[in-house]
Amino acid sequence: MFARKKPTENPDPLPRGLRAKKVPGVEAPVKPGLSKLKRPTVGQTKRSAFGDITNAAKEKVAEGKKTQGLVKPTSKSSLAGPVKAPRNALKKPIEVKKRATEAKSSQEVNSSTSSVSSALASSQESTKNETSQALKNLAAGVPVDREEEDFSFIDAEDLEDEPIAEVEEKFMPTVDLENYSDVFNIGIYAQDIFDYYKCREQLFQIPSYLDGKSCKITPIMRAILVDWMVEIQENFELNHETLYLAVKLSDTYLSREPQEKEMLQLVGAASVFIASKFDERCPPLIEDFTYICDNSFDRDQFILMEMEILRKVDFDLGIPISYRFLRRYAKVARSSMVTLTLARFILEMSLMEYSLITERDSRIAAAALYIAMKMSKEGEWEGEVVQSSGYTVEKIKDMVLALNTMLHARPIPQLSTIRSKYSHIVFHEVAKIKPLPTALLL
Repeated sequence: MFARKKPTENPDPLPRGLRAKKVPGVEAPVKPGLSKLKRPTVGQTKRSAFGDITNAAKEKVAEGKKTQGLVKPTSKSSLAGPVKAPRNALKKPIEVKKRATEAKSSQEVNSSTSSVSSALASSQESTKNETSQALKNLAAGVPVDREEEDFSFIDAEDLEDEPIAEVEEKFMPTVDLENYSDVFNIGIYAQDIFDYYKCREQLFQIPSYLDGKSCKITPIMRAILVDWMVEIQENFELNHETLYLAVKLSDTYLSREPQEKEMLQLVGAASVFIASKFDERCPPLIEDFTYICDNSFDRDQFILMEMEILRKVDFDLGIPISYRFLRRYAKVARSSMVTLTLARFILEMSLMEYSLITERDSRIAAAALYIAMKMSKEGEWEGEVVQSSGYTVEKIKDMVLALNTMLHARPIPQLSTIRSKYSHIVFHEVAKIKPLPTALLL
């Protein structure tokens, strides 16, 4: 930006030909305001950098005798008359002592005054803090006469009397021990997570909301809605968790807010939209959903339904779904991909069954995996899978019978999306496997 002078350039602005030459015997002119510097004479020694910085004489000691160096000559005024003593020396020692006592007493008074002022400042500050805290308590609605409680719940005498209880060893499947230090599989917390997930199921129990006479929606209408939602999931290539959560949201909303059959499609589409926001990295746009609804609903209706569903479920989207339990149980049982896909087909077919909406999702997932293991002749329902799921064969016996009856039922032409989906080679064509008779299952 700016041109800089090179170190090799001539610092003198005048050219060499015009530079003034020195004439011997003639001194160069001195600029006004500057004193003329004299060069040291030959033989004169330079003063050291940090040594003799004053003109004071140094004393040299040689052979035990003190020899005095150069001393400045005294001035004439010093030789003119006798030397006068300083005024301080003429003062009486009593006055000096009196002044020292007065200075000491003044220092003591100043120190006492400063201590009193500091004490007053600290007391004012503490009073100010107490006043501000009282105002905060008053604004928060805390009673003025409230007394602070002692929150120490541990009594030393109780600890001495009561014996220390032994901590029970927590069950951990082998697959979790293998992934104990894996930060992605989190084997150390996996079983605790699904135990907590199982405890939350009772918070999302759905009643039989289609049994009332005032309800204009029938179970077959609900089954068609679920079949259409499966088609949306397949066309948009959404996760299976999104589908299961959407079905759960639509059932929860319809059980709490009855709707007309004309609004059923809007409820299903808005549920898929909410679930895709919760589970997908790139959820579809509202325009995509209005398009698949054949523009039966506009953008404003779609947003209003989305807001209404979220209010009814109290914005709690952490709903336990059967698909997550199925993947967990299959992992603990070390099932193959074919067995897992067959269990997924059975579980997805159960979404259309209105009679199963009151059942726990973990129980339906355990029964679906049990049937798949029997149909593929792979493994037994025992050992770690029973401990991890908490379901024995006796606990899921009636659920196994209900799901097997569903598989033996005649297919409905209007509900063929799931069967055609799992008849593809990508899903190992598990929908073409013939179900087992009930006698071979139990």
